[in-house]
Amino acid sequence: MPLINPVPSFNFTVLLRDTNPSSSVFSNSPAGLDLGLATGILGGFSEVTGLNAGMETEEYREGGYNIAARKFIKWGKYQNVALKRGVTLNPDIWDWYYATLYGSSNPIRKNAIIILNDRGSALAGTPFAPVAPPGLTRAPVAAWFVRNALPENLQGPALNAKSNEIAIETLELVHEGLYRFGPGSVGGIADAAAAINV
Repeated sequence: MPLINPVPSFNFTVLLRDTNPSSSVFSNSPAGLDLGLATGILGGFSEVTGLNAGMETEEYREGGYNIAARKFIKWGKYQNVALKRGVTLNPDIWDWYYATLYGSSNPIRKNAIIILNDRGSALAGTPFAPVAPPGLTRAPVAAWFVRNALPENLQGPALNAKSNEIAIETLELVHEGLYRFGPGSVGGIADAAAAINV
């Protein structure tokens, strides 16, 4: 049965992989992302914000054209993407931040893919199971691709002995593009999606 209902926002997976900053948007795209690879950062993040794309425009008042000012596109603009997660023993995002800040070579950029999963269809026993990375347990519904990201800001948890809240750390990414795709556009799962009519 095809997915026709909106899905809740709580079931998602985040993957971050090293990228080549000199490659084009087409060669540096989700179609080349193999979800089965164990390299990179696979995140159990609790919150993702900043999946926003905008466009800067310019106004031109043409003489003799009195209906309205003409509008022209200047460039796209993107909000920083913030990833939040509970503090664990794994310091991978801190390692990336320090390698980028103190590294002697070009900064390490990463492509990120955020996959929103369906709430009702588990992957076990479906064609998605062999290509799914660890932690991806539901059929993907949508994917956002963040291109050439750098860790601009990294915030540790607010520690308070009077509180029993979970310690949360936040990674803020600057990037060069945000793209929204359907699940069939993510490399490695297009055939599987067609097989179960997603």
